Amino acid sequence: MSLYEFDGKRPQVPVDSFVHPDAVLTGDVKIGHECLIAPGVSIRADFGPVVIGNRSNVQDNSVIHVYPDSRVIIEEDVTVAHGVILHDAHIKSRCVIGIGAIVLFNVVCEEDVFVSVSSIVPKGMHIPAGKIVAGNPAKITYDVTDDQKIMAKAGIDYYRELCKKYIATMKAIG
Repeated sequence: MSLYEFDGKRPQVPVDSFVHPDAVLTGDVKIGHECLIAPGVSIRADFGPVVIGNRSNVQDNSVIHVYPDSRVIIEEDVTVAHGVILHDAHIKSRCVIGIGAIVLFNVVCEEDVFVSVSSIVPKGMHIPAGKIVAGNPAKITYDVTDDQKIMAKAGIDYYRELCKKYIATMKAIG
């Protein structure tokens, strides 16, 4: 793991979570239990805290950062897909942030929100529970279906198992 203390604050990662050696966590980062942080992820909590809840995953090449006097909160059972940018956002439980999405300053995603692939969620948007947003700028397009919620839960379970497998079997060979 590439963990860096900054201004007296150190990333906190429990033993039942996996942070890939090619991810970088700096400063006031707190990772919950059974989380997976994939290769290329950059979490820079130098201006304020980043808190990631239990069973959440942050996938390859995502970037999470905070402006002064702000924070990023990712609650439990959240999927942050590949190449996402989160800045000063509050992502509540059971959300899915799609590949390549950008979630900007002071956005709040209530529970069970899906942000579609490549969407740009504008500053200050408050997305009600159970809604799908898409586009640039993102707009509410549909309600999340029960089948989509089941698929999101299956994804969380898959990444929890992947986390355990990484902890148990990954080793550098070169």
